Amino acid sequence: MMKKILVAGGAGYIGSACTEYLLDKGYEVTVLDALITGHRDAVDRRAKFVELNLSDRDAVTALCRRERFDAVMHFAAFSLVGESMKEPAKYFRNNLCNAINLADAAVAGEVKAFVFSSTAATFGTPGAVPIDETAPQKPINPYGESKLCFEKVLHWYSRIYGMKYAALRYFNAAGATAEHGEDHRPESHLIPLILQTVRGKRDKLMLYGDDYDTPDGSCIRDYIHILDLAQAHELALHAPESGHYNLGTGNGLSVKEIIAAAEEVTGKKVAYDIAPRRAGDPPRLIACSDRAKKLLGWKPVHESAADIIESAWKWQLKFPDGYAK
Repeated sequence: MMKKILVAGGAGYIGSACTEYLLDKGYEVTVLDALITGHRDAVDRRAKFVELNLSDRDAVTALCRRERFDAVMHFAAFSLVGESMKEPAKYFRNNLCNAINLADAAVAGEVKAFVFSSTAATFGTPGAVPIDETAPQKPINPYGESKLCFEKVLHWYSRIYGMKYAALRYFNAAGATAEHGEDHRPESHLIPLILQTVRGKRDKLMLYGDDYDTPDGSCIRDYIHILDLAQAHELALHAPESGHYNLGTGNGLSVKEIIAAAEEVTGKKVAYDIAPRRAGDPPRLIACSDRAKKLLGWKPVHESAADIIESAWKWQLKFPDGYAK
């Protein structure tokens, strides 16, 4: 029975929410994080905490051998697409080389299952929407390429060592739990940027492109609540077969629709300016998650923009300075 879980990157946005979810479900969780982009205060107080960089191969291996975890969840990646285009070595070194250190440690510790936080960026610019798991993998930046490379590592480790794995390709993670939300520095995600603008922490929001081939001219994305992501990670511990799974609601929401929903939730207008398109932003990214629903029994329950935004709004009001310490 899967009860003892190592969460690498558990001081980050999604890792901290998944840690909270697992603890609420009765799992015993150890969080490993180097606190480079994560926050010590984001680590659930009920979890054990080990401050450790995955580059320290010997220490990570010793931890897995000593603790004998049933499963590893890996969230400890760099994830800024623009930065990856400027510093590719940083992304391949951490997202691939350090991830291999963790996979080797899992093998040494006889870990039964490995759940990997992957990304829809492995698809690049899709030829068709919605995107299903059989779509071609054509990353257009080092971030997506580094994630895809590690997916391939896990495939071969599964075949050679017998360690089951699930690579979960999320689309746009959003929302918050009661205790854990987004506090990226710098912040780059749409919903927290909107809410910071509403709260006066920013003068205005920049809307990148309003001339796309979409109903209102702004980009359409598939937003998924982190509690639905957390549910998928727990289900992936018991995946019937190794492989990759898309995680999205299948409902596309445009930037302007998100802005309108935020205005409705907060009762405040969102000040924004139109800026030029960002290079590499496709008009639509929407997931087909049939495989996760069929094989994992996954079903997202927080699908409306209002639900997602309201949870993030409550978290920002509760923690106006984020993880201030």
